[in-house]
Amino acid sequence: MKNTFLFIFAFLLISIKSFGQHPFSQKTQVEFGLGISLPNLNSGQELMRSQELRNQGLSYLANAEGNHNKVGNYPRLFGFNFHVAYYKPLPKTKGLMLGAMVRNTQTGTQPVQGGYEEGYFFNFITAGLAAKFYPTENLPIYLQGDFGISAVLTKNRFLNMGNQEFFHQFGIGPGGGLGLGYPIRVNNEKGKTLDLQVGYQIIQTRVEVNGIGDDNWRFGALHFSVAYNF
Repeated sequence: MKNTFLFIFAFLLISIKSFGQHPFSQKTQVEFGLGISLPNLNSGQELMRSQELRNQGLSYLANAEGNHNKVGNYPRLFGFNFHVAYYKPLPKTKGLMLGAMVRNTQTGTQPVQGGYEEGYFFNFITAGLAAKFYPTENLPIYLQGDFGISAVLTKNRFLNMGNQEFFHQFGIGPGGGLGLGYPIRVNNEKGKTLDLQVGYQIIQTRVEVNGIGDDNWRFGALHFSVAYNF
């Protein structure tokens, strides 16, 4: 993901040469977006242990000897996201808008062979300050960023002696993201657009885990979204 941030930074530097105030940045914006998400789990003792079990096609449940049943291969974590944002222009700073955003992401995976009996769900929500920056008046492309509070809720689903059980984990911490957007006009008079967006979030939460205590989880997510902006 480092290459993504380098690309965004390079785009900003190049576009400064044609710096101006694009018309889209001169009006208040309300935005509703929907898209797909691909989480990337980076660190955290329990977070990575659970992922390793799935990589080996094993059930989350261990018997008295510490063995796990084979349940089949898990596909990559995949899901959907929905966000709402509000931006107001800063008249004294050309192209810059400030506001707030809330994004809810719901993802999961289940083994090919295990069916509904086994599964893993990885859901998180972020809320905080947000900004948009239109670096050039020649193109409507914009940079988007947000930073705030994040909460993660995971659920392991497994069978225990034939009974369906769930193991939940919850954590909270800071999170933020960067992205690029490209608006397509759908109403010239009222300035309504459909925005094509790509972005990456980085989140770190503290999760209380039995036998571990404070478990610091760090994860990210790649988002591809379409947003209605009016």
